[in-house]
Amino acid sequence: MSNFIQGQKALDRLLSDVSSGTVSHAYILSGPRGIGKKTTALIFAAALHCTGERKPCGICPACVKHRANTHPDVSMIEPEENGNLRIGAVRAATDELFMRPLLAERKVLIVDGADGMAAPAQNAMLKPFEEPPEYGTIVLLSENIQNILPTIRSRGVKLELEPFSRDKIKTFVEREYPALKDKSGFVAGYSGGIIGRARDICEDEEFFTLRVEMFNALSGLSGMKDCIFPIAELFGINKRKVDADHRAACFDLMLSFLGDALALKTGGEAVNIDLIDRIRAFSSGVTAGGLTNAIERVASTMAELNASMRYDLWIVDMLIKCWRDLHGNSSRN
Repeated sequence: MSNFIQGQKALDRLLSDVSSGTVSHAYILSGPRGIGKKTTALIFAAALHCTGERKPCGICPACVKHRANTHPDVSMIEPEENGNLRIGAVRAATDELFMRPLLAERKVLIVDGADGMAAPAQNAMLKPFEEPPEYGTIVLLSENIQNILPTIRSRGVKLELEPFSRDKIKTFVEREYPALKDKSGFVAGYSGGIIGRARDICEDEEFFTLRVEMFNALSGLSGMKDCIFPIAELFGINKRKVDADHRAACFDLMLSFLGDALALKTGGEAVNIDLIDRIRAFSSGVTAGGLTNAIERVASTMAELNASMRYDLWIVDMLIKCWRDLHGNSSRN
């Protein structure tokens, strides 16, 4: 992972600060879930403690401790299941930061999910930002930096992690998951350049099965209206409770299928290239306008759906209206 992530601008900046001796007392790494914020922070911490020439070298005693997560001068606090960081954990971590390091010259505190801190917890962290110990560095990890108080944001070096290119994700998949080499192009596109999402996809066999089943069912949208029932079944309308991850995967797959069909109509770049023949056959029987309406309808349903609504009715209604969109019977203007 550390080799793959080289070239990420945020990490390059952090390693440059280590080599030049200009390490700041605080950094704020921002980016979507799975982009590699935690991995970047851990590589940075290892580089700070590394005694080798090229940092992190991976083989010196400090790097060995980092790989085993046993280095005493790096600590991490993580959010609870509800995404919040308890004020008690924040206070304990900041108090520890003011204790001198045991082995290295610098202590590192990594705060995962920093945007999940309520205002009191953020205020508890303000002291090391305003009056940091000379040997301490804090790294905040955030999906939404705007949720961090301005008094903290203004006192840290802000670095945004960027998605990786399709080629880098493709190389990663082919190296780490050789059995999925023929699907590496799909994973590279579907992951949106987010390394954590690419890994999740590769390690989820059920996802690949669902994708084939969903695409087979969606292909029927260019035919008779009764095609909506197999699709609705895959969405789980007959189940007492539908897992949120399964529901999200169904919506994402439907949008991906329709999006690729539209891309074939408009000269765009498709994502599901390993199943492109199936999508092309479907795309030839519908219009670009119908696809655009259907995509907007699916996206709006996904955004509006909540736990208080009759899930089965909403899904069936969405599919019926998508069928009408694709067959030129849309009620939209």
